Amino acid sequence: MTMEAPITNLVVTAIVTTYDRPEQCKRALRSVRAQTYEPLEVIVVEDGTETDVQSWLDAEFPAADYIRHADNRGLAAARNTGLERASGEWVAYLDDDDEWKPERVKSQVAELQSLSPERLPEVGVVYCGVECQNSGGAVLWTSDPDNSGELRSSIQEIGASTLPSTFLFSRGALLDVGGFDESLPSSIDHDIWMSLATGGYHAITVDEPLVITYQTDQASMVTDTYPRIKGVEQYVRKWTPTYQEWYGVEEGIRYRDRYFTRVIARVVDEKIRRGNYKEAWDAIRAIFRVIDRDQYRESAHFLKRTIFKAMRVRAGKRLPQPIVRILGWMRRMIGA
Repeated sequence: MTMEAPITNLVVTAIVTTYDRPEQCKRALRSVRAQTYEPLEVIVVEDGTETDVQSWLDAEFPAADYIRHADNRGLAAARNTGLERASGEWVAYLDDDDEWKPERVKSQVAELQSLSPERLPEVGVVYCGVECQNSGGAVLWTSDPDNSGELRSSIQEIGASTLPSTFLFSRGALLDVGGFDESLPSSIDHDIWMSLATGGYHAITVDEPLVITYQTDQASMVTDTYPRIKGVEQYVRKWTPTYQEWYGVEEGIRYRDRYFTRVIARVVDEKIRRGNYKEAWDAIRAIFRVIDRDQYRESAHFLKRTIFKAMRVRAGKRLPQPIVRILGWMRRMIGA
C-alpha cells in the first residue's frame, strides 16, 4: 500500500481587521507575531479610522502589510479587502479585540496536514475553541467548536456554531462562495458558515481554546441594539428560502423564528443586566414584529426565562416596573 505524502508548507495569511481600537489592535498583532508557525503572511486592514497603527507597524512589525479604507465600510468589507490581498492558501482572521495563543495557527495547520490530498479540497474551514478572560487574566468561560464534518448536515442537526477569531479558512473556498456579504451589518460569521454549507464544504476542529477574547463594557456589533436587530433580521430574510429548502416550508419558518428569537434574546439579556430596560423592550418588540404569530407563545416563554435569568444577576428581589410592564405586554401578545 502506497502512503500519501504529507501536506507541508501551507502558506497562511493572517488578516487583522481593526476599527478605532489601536491599543487592542497592537495586542492582537503581538499575538500574531508570537505564532510558532511559518510561513505566515500578515495583513492589517484599518477600516476608515486614522490611528497610529500604521506607524507602530513600521517600527515594530515592518513585515506586516497595511491597508486602510478611506471610509468605514464594515467588518465584511475589511475582511474581503484582506482576502483580495492575501497570497496564502489559507486565511486566518483576527478581530482587533481578541488575540491568539502562540500555537493557534500551528495546531490548525497540523490538522490540515493530517488529511489526504483527496480530502483537503472538501475542507472550507478549520476552527478551534475560545476562552474569555477578564482584565486580570482570569478565565471566565471556555467554548469548544461544535460544527464538524459536512457543514450543511452539522448545521441542520445542531445549528450554526461560530466562535470569534478562531477561523482558518481555505482561501479558495471563500472565493468560491463570493467572500463575505458586505450588505450585512452583522451576523457575518453565521452568514459565511451558511455560504460554505450551501457550497458543500466541510469543517474540521481543534478542540482546544487557542483564542482569547475579553470581557468588556465597550459596545460591539452584538450589543449595539438597533444595528444588531436590523442585521439579524436581514440575515434571516436572506436565508429563509434555504431553511425552507432544508427543513420544509413551515418548519423552515419555525427554524428562522427560533433563530431570530434566540439571537436577539442575547441582546435582551445584556441590556437587562445593565439596567437598560428601554432597549431590552425594543428588542423584545422587534422579535414579535419579525416572527410568525404561531411562534409567539414559544418565544414568550424563552424570553421570560431569559429575563428572569438576567434579573438574578441584579441585586434585589422585587422586579423593576419596566420589567413588570414587559412581562405584562408579552402575556397580552400571546393572549394569556
